[in-house]
Amino acid sequence: MNPYISVVVTAYNRREFLKYAVKSVLNQTLDKGLYEIIIVKNFKDPEVDKLIEQNRGKVIELDVASIGIKFVRGIEEAEGEVITFLEDDDIYMPTRLARIYKLFSSDGKLIYFHHNVAAIDQSGKPIVDKLIERTNVNEFLRAESINEKRVIFAKYGWSIGLRNSSIAVKRDFIKRFVNVIRLFPDVVDVLLYLLALSSEGAILHSPERLTLFRLSSTSASSVRFVEDPEARFRRAVKNAVRHALARHALVTTARLLNEWLAKYTNHDEASIIGGVFSDWGGWLAKPLINYVIGNRPSVKYLGTAIFGLTYLLNPTLAKRLIYYYYTKFGLIPFSWS
Repeated sequence: MNPYISVVVTAYNRREFLKYAVKSVLNQTLDKGLYEIIIVKNFKDPEVDKLIEQNRGKVIELDVASIGIKFVRGIEEAEGEVITFLEDDDIYMPTRLARIYKLFSSDGKLIYFHHNVAAIDQSGKPIVDKLIERTNVNEFLRAESINEKRVIFAKYGWSIGLRNSSIAVKRDFIKRFVNVIRLFPDVVDVLLYLLALSSEGAILHSPERLTLFRLSSTSASSVRFVEDPEARFRRAVKNAVRHALARHALVTTARLLNEWLAKYTNHDEASIIGGVFSDWGGWLAKPLINYVIGNRPSVKYLGTAIFGLTYLLNPTLAKRLIYYYYTKFGLIPFSWS
């Protein structure tokens, strides 16, 4: 009998949290016969590999940083009707898969499920993080028609598309888009939401906190937890460049999928910073115009646009401003070469 749910766990160059992620999958309240675990990683880990082997899971070694390529490899191996994801530093709550099983098995129209998270620190202790709390959506939401989806998207933006470890999708739905997903080095969570918004079928969000989301200095998205100012800045730049590439792909995909999605999908502040540090002078013009004349009224977005415009006039000054923004300390010697 094939499993109903496939859990795809991804890891790249980070071992310290992986066994806790795997154990959180194996210790679910759902019958083990109803789900499988697939790990896509670029290193050997005898302890984890043994756990997977003992539970008839699959270990795939793939030496690639791109999140999209790792997801596609897991999707291709998945046998379950539903596919859900887990990053190596996050942890499932014990009832998560049982909840997913109940929702999908009782709703034949459901193609995309998302839920809130609770934050933990590097040691696994619960913490309150303002960014997490601001992006958690504390309502139970379901949308099936295009109009219903538009209403939710207009109200909550990308919040129902954040964090890979909060998402579950129907396999028949997502397999149609593997050639798109593999092109995205980053923001795959937002891409999955975008694809669900543009596809036939229902999306559902629950305010339940079914995943523990780890915030630490090793997390790709948690730049603010890196203590050393220069290391924090370098991480921010690396993330911004990767994000810029993915965001450009996201904007292009939205335009191809649906006119109303394209209206709300633009380059964001990380794309501007990525463009600055990749020296994409000409490329910056279009997203900057979007900010200046588009629907971006906040001070945050205005500040980002100013960064980009400053770069076009004085690249060194723009880089120093962004460096200071991420380090809050301007006296560290730094070479732009």
